[in-house]
Amino acid sequence: MDIKTFIVEMTKALAWPVGVVTAVLLFRKYVVALLPHLTTLKYDKFEVQFAKDVAALEKQSQTELPPLREKPGLDAVREKLTSLAMPSPEAAVIETWRYLETKLLEAATRHKLDIAPAVRTMPMVLAALLYKNGFMTEAQYALTYRLRDLRNDVTHNPGATVDIERALSYIESALRLAASLD
Repeated sequence: MDIKTFIVEMTKALAWPVGVVTAVLLFRKYVVALLPHLTTLKYDKFEVQFAKDVAALEKQSQTELPPLREKPGLDAVREKLTSLAMPSPEAAVIETWRYLETKLLEAATRHKLDIAPAVRTMPMVLAALLYKNGFMTEAQYALTYRLRDLRNDVTHNPGATVDIERALSYIESALRLAASLD
């Protein structure tokens, strides 16, 4: 390989990394300002998941919902979901959502809402009915939507990963919401 070929090959190999580094350095203020808004950063097989969404959800549930009262059976549910989160955080999120669906149906039934049989399997419609009839606050309704969106992300996004801490936070927020429906 002569010197000219070497220079051409080195230029080809370094063009992309040098361009990225230069762009990041030139726009570092803007890049730093955007970092808090990232939820997932993925390049090839490298993926970083940020738990900002779950942290915000947990904060919202703590500030806008009443404190979690201990009820018979709640510890058993928490234990079951927590033990599921250890080997499979994604499964724990999905199972937690199923538990919340059950609690929404129980609340609608307890308040004697007129529910068509097909609606019994539609948790967001149940939440809307509870909200519309004054049995659910706006904060509870918004939290239900956020929990559903996170569950959808886990269920329908094949690249979504959930760590144990994030799953446990999701579980606590959902249990607090479910308890507040009683």
